[in-house]
Parts: sequence; structure tokens; C-alpha cells
Amino acid sequence: MSIELDIPPVEEQKRILYAAEVEKSCELLKANCSAPARGDASGIDPAAFGDAHLKTETEGWEPPPAELVNAWFLQFKNALPEYSTDEKLGGLLGIRGSSVDRRIRAYRSGDKPMPYGIWRRFLVITGRVNQEIYPVIGFFGD
Repeated sequence: MSIELDIPPVEEQKRILYAAEVEKSCELLKANCSAPARGDASGIDPAAFGDAHLKTETEGWEPPPAELVNAWFLQFKNALPEYSTDEKLGGLLGIRGSSVDRRIRAYRSGDKPMPYGIWRRFLVITGRVNQEIYPVIGFFGD
């Protein structure tokens, strides 16, 4: 007795899995539109700082001023008790290591300029900018 299984080639299997992940990502992006409004309680006028801190690197991004970083981080921490410490906020932003809270404080005080990737992630999770979606130019082999 023999059993035959019609299994697609590995490359086709990879594309099937890729398509499933794209669908999950699309669902998350759609769900993002239903995030609750948190209001503006930052106590500053963001327009006074221009918009270079909202741009992508290719559009001419510049690090945000410390006053803005501090105000928006405090606003976020006050709105979400689960991220009420610099360490917890840093973890959410992808900062790892033993001095997460120290690094966040350095960005808030202006002792260190805010890195693009960390800032961009913060802007996305606070609904201030859209996530960047990159086109797939081709499926390259391993």
C-alpha cells in the first residue's frame, strides 16, 4: 500500500506562509484604526517644533528636541499605567539591556539625541505617523 501526498514545492510553501503573515499584518493595521483617542495632555504646542521629527530619514528626519520627547513620553506614561516607568516604556520601544531607564532619561533630558528607529516606533505606536510599508521587489532564495 502506498500513500501519495501532493505537497507543493518548498518555494510555493514559503509564499503561502508569507501570504498568511501579510493577511495577519493587514488585520493588525486595520485594527490600529480603532485605537482609542487619548487626547492632547502633553502641555506643549507640537507645531512650535516644526515637523522634521515626523519625517522619514529619506524625507530629511531630524531628531526631536528633548522638550518634545519629554512631554510626549510623559503623556504616554500617564495615559497608560502599564508603561508608567522609563524602563517599561524603553522595553516597549525595543531598548534592551541593564540601563534601559537611564537611556530613556538621557533622551528625555537631551543628554543623548533620540535615535531614528526608537523615535519612529514611538510615533507609530502613538498614531502620530503611519507605519512604513516596503514593496517586495522579489523573492530571493536562501
